[in-house]
Amino acid sequence: MSRPINNTTCDLGLRENNGRPFKESRQPGTPAEYDPWRKRERNFGHSIIRPEGQDVTIDLRRRKLGLAAAGTLALDLLAPGGVPESAAAGRKTRMVTELRETVQSLGWIGVEAGIFRRLDIELAFPKIGTGSVESVAGLHRGEWEFAQTGIVPVAQSVLDGHDTVLILTPVQSHKGGFVMAKRDIRTPEQLGGARVGVLTKEGPSSTATRSVLQRWEVSATLVPLGSFQAIYAALAAERIDAGYLPVDLSFRGRREFGWNGFQGVIIGIPGGVATTRRNIAANRELVAGVVKGFVNTIHFFKTRPEAAVPLLQRFLQFTDRVTVEELREFHAPLFQTVPRPAVFFGMQGLKDSLSNRYPAAGKLQPSDIVDSSFIDELERGGYFQRLYSGDARGRSG
Repeated sequence: MSRPINNTTCDLGLRENNGRPFKESRQPGTPAEYDPWRKRERNFGHSIIRPEGQDVTIDLRRRKLGLAAAGTLALDLLAPGGVPESAAAGRKTRMVTELRETVQSLGWIGVEAGIFRRLDIELAFPKIGTGSVESVAGLHRGEWEFAQTGIVPVAQSVLDGHDTVLILTPVQSHKGGFVMAKRDIRTPEQLGGARVGVLTKEGPSSTATRSVLQRWEVSATLVPLGSFQAIYAALAAERIDAGYLPVDLSFRGRREFGWNGFQGVIIGIPGGVATTRRNIAANRELVAGVVKGFVNTIHFFKTRPEAAVPLLQRFLQFTDRVTVEELREFHAPLFQTVPRPAVFFGMQGLKDSLSNRYPAAGKLQPSDIVDSSFIDELERGGYFQRLYSGDARGRSG
């Protein structure tokens, strides 16, 4: 029987894997782990609850990160307004995101910060938040050249006979969402018999929610609402008792309504930036420039919080600055210094998830859906080491 939680917080980083501490693969330049739920302006009597029911409070006050020295380089030129008016018009290309969330904000932030312009690239965003199917379908209709999306739609596209390929994975595997409950639900047992909002009856949100419920050995009614915004609105109006929400909306709901949270499951294959092999063959130098732009933007996001937070706030369209600061601090260690495209926990889970619809899924190989050559080239050339050691040559185009 879990004891009540009183004014507690819980680390939402990579903490558990099948009940054991999750071993984080930290890369050079990654800040130490911290607690994103630290109370900063108001002291809520609510929490994110771990299976052990432990109380954990870790200071999240603004710290001087170990990367600060690197961030004081000529990257000042990358801040908004820091791009010279005389900068030449760059090579034009287009990109979309599947969702409007922090893990998919880097391309837009890089544009607004002038990072892509310094690489002579004019990257446009015709759409933000297209959804997974449309993000990949638009690649093959020629409506855009890049899409940030999940690995599953990339794999599905390849199995459908297209040439989609993942070229960069910005974020480590992490918990992608949480079951958030109204503030008077303070223990997992209180979820028993509750109405819990999910996207659909079957799918990632339902699977994650069932995992949380099974962990606590309680049953609840899943209510399909179609979108995360609808789940958020229904929970705010208390038409449901709880709902599965992505990280960004979980943070926002905690501050706005005092919701309590229950830990979600680790996303094994978070996806990344995709393009087509046809685009690579025709425009390899441009694709390499886009990859480098993402690498530089990750560095900017990690080392320049004072410049990154206002841009992230504009991208997310959140009014609460503190929530955005917490989101940046939560995601900064998750963004990979060397964002090599990956499927993290291996191919078997991906094959299993697709095998019913695609008989050929069993033969799928990483090389069918991933091209790591752009990151490999940067690594062989020492680019990452120079970038994070403070050598300006490592950060320029």
